[in-house]
Amino acid sequence: MLKSNKLVFFNTSSYYLINFSDYFLSLIILPFLARTITVDGIGILGIANTLGIVCLLLMEYGFSLSATRDIASKNSNTNINLVASRVLLIRSMLIIPCVLICLLSFFFLPIFSKYPLVVIFTFLTSLLNGFTPVWYFQGIQKVFPFAMLKISTRVVFLIPIFLFVRTYNDAWLVLFFQSISSFIVCSVSLFWLFKNIKFEIISLEEIKNSLKDGWHAFSLTIVPPICLMLSFYWLSTKFSLESIGLINTAERIFRASISIFGPIGQAIYPFIISQLSKDRLLAVRQIKKAFWLYLILSTLAMIAIIFFAKPFITWYLGNSFFESAKLLQVFAISLPVIQVSYILGRQWMLSVKLDKIVNTGVITSNLILLISLFYFHDIYHIYSLPFSILLSETALLIFNFIYLTYNRLGFWNIEPKGLK
Repeated sequence: MLKSNKLVFFNTSSYYLINFSDYFLSLIILPFLARTITVDGIGILGIANTLGIVCLLLMEYGFSLSATRDIASKNSNTNINLVASRVLLIRSMLIIPCVLICLLSFFFLPIFSKYPLVVIFTFLTSLLNGFTPVWYFQGIQKVFPFAMLKISTRVVFLIPIFLFVRTYNDAWLVLFFQSISSFIVCSVSLFWLFKNIKFEIISLEEIKNSLKDGWHAFSLTIVPPICLMLSFYWLSTKFSLESIGLINTAERIFRASISIFGPIGQAIYPFIISQLSKDRLLAVRQIKKAFWLYLILSTLAMIAIIFFAKPFITWYLGNSFFESAKLLQVFAISLPVIQVSYILGRQWMLSVKLDKIVNTGVITSNLILLISLFYFHDIYHIYSLPFSILLSETALLIFNFIYLTYNRLGFWNIEPKGLK
């Protein structure tokens, strides 16, 4: 028990390092970018970021969930070799649709045709991040070396951003230096991977089965960022680039606050999966602890953001971003809803293999997001996005709770010995 707790704690710390490199380093340079590339430049990077996330998650094809689960449950090197080989081969195949998405962005979003380098380096960064085998290190629950590699590389390549980015037209340089750091992280982590696994030949039938089996995990991860990308694309046709920059700034800080909780879930997820077949009572206890921890911390975070958003944004970014503070306050209301829903869905329901049900809930809630955004944009203007996110996430939470309660599958009403 003590050894298990130490493992979860150590991996949680490693995930915090990864999240720091992914989210908080970008917030560290945000004041600098606000004063150099201005609100409009941040708007361009924000739209490009949604494109990059979609390309990345398309390449991942849900393997950040399914491959982690498969490796965590395997007990032989041969099986792990097969999982790793299958993931890398399928990701190589998924480069083609990523290229098509980027090309379509040039045609359907005029702003990208003015800044082609933004799209090119967004694609390259997504490609390299897609091939980075973080799922392998998560599955074997040895994340710390990867975390140190990633954060050190990201920190080093912040320096040239401060040195060379000076005006609005230099926005592409931010993505250029990020792509270089991604190349180093990808290359070194793949080297580590191939020191421990042997590449296996995968048949076409196995690829088809993997794509079929991974569909629910894939759609679960790809649907939310696609809907967010479409939301930003559509809002960019309705509002000015400055308004998009204000929304993106608030949304970026909001996502960073969500990411604070991510490492706990990333560490607990493979632990719960491995324990469900060994010590079911321990797995149920762990998810209950995570539930209350997420609920309490997310509620406190919401209160803190609502009270301190305005003075913080004014000090951090300047008066020109004051509207972002009010947007952030509205975003923050969703925080407890999102975190509780995350525990019920992605932590618990996926662990007990209710992938199809989770997928149904996520797709439905994101359709609600798009419909409400289309309906409310004339009423709430730039506040329509945080309001629509609150509405859709509340619908998802209600769906998960009702399904688990009705079928008596919730961790609050099921005996550990009844788990399968």
